[in-house]
Amino acid sequence: MYTENTVEENTESSAYSSETMRSSSNGNSLMLFIFLICMIGGGYLVRFILGQYLDKDSQLYDNAAFLTGMMFQYFVGVPLAIFIYKNTPSGRTTEKIGSLFCKPQQSAWWVIKWVLITIAFTYGTSVASNMFFELLQSLTGIELNQTDLSADDTFLSKFGNIVSITLLAPIFEEILMRGALLGNTKRYGTWSAVVSTGIFFGLLHANYPQIPFAAVMGVFSAFMVLKTKSIIPSLIVHFTINTIGGVMSLFTGNVDLEEMQNGNINVIMENLGTYIIIMCAGFLVLGLIGTGLILFILEIVMHKESFHIDPVCPEVSEKKKLAVYFTAPLTILLTVVLLALTVVNALPV
Repeated sequence: MYTENTVEENTESSAYSSETMRSSSNGNSLMLFIFLICMIGGGYLVRFILGQYLDKDSQLYDNAAFLTGMMFQYFVGVPLAIFIYKNTPSGRTTEKIGSLFCKPQQSAWWVIKWVLITIAFTYGTSVASNMFFELLQSLTGIELNQTDLSADDTFLSKFGNIVSITLLAPIFEEILMRGALLGNTKRYGTWSAVVSTGIFFGLLHANYPQIPFAAVMGVFSAFMVLKTKSIIPSLIVHFTINTIGGVMSLFTGNVDLEEMQNGNINVIMENLGTYIIIMCAGFLVLGLIGTGLILFILEIVMHKESFHIDPVCPEVSEKKKLAVYFTAPLTILLTVVLLALTVVNALPV
């Protein structure tokens, strides 16, 4: 519960200043830079090593490189990023990430509601952004490139997608983003920490269709972590969304989705099972969006206290903290790098 003593204790323990906020921001950016280096550099390293033993033009090479590269970025990149930061002066004063793997400090019904709300806004943003980019491409005549995460018919490809998308990504990304980064920033602000970590969760994907909905998911997930003092609700959201996406990738790898969406009856009949699964997934997503939006409206009308987060250093506005966060030198550099990667990845091949 919020009290004046809470404010005094939080203010004293976090000792906010522009310098500490920028230091926190630089620390977060350092972790993300290390992870990014492992993600990109590890991918090249894995492909170089596998290229010594496998045909670089083979399907086996591509599938093995994908799975090994994903394992490298998560099993090496995330622990290394956190380890290096934890051994800096600022990092040594942050709380232990393991403490977030606990029972949420909210009721089960509150958690269920906000998990559904988060999923709804994530999918809703995905639908809206896809419509926007489709319109943009039709108006400009430029077909943007996007990362293809669908699996082919081989066992290794399907196994790689299941392991990396539905298992590794939720666990390690939550530890990095809602554990290390949010844990570092929330000492100096609340909504500023929620928004900043959410934005970088989106940018880190460096894939233009994913950035908007990943950022929204990051914001809502960070909010839930601050409210519940637990990473469990955020993990549930991440597992749910990635599992749906991972399952869909298994069935759409060798299907001409564009022709199917255009109503090509021959393509539909040839892939009737896949078409039914896609339709069911579509109805499921629409149901989740509708349910979450209704719950969100009810929260606004009936439970406004749900949106309250105990303030940290309330003498400084969250808007100012957010502005200070994004003026940290390493954070400015990271933002430019991630935006540049997104543009490069979107350029037509």
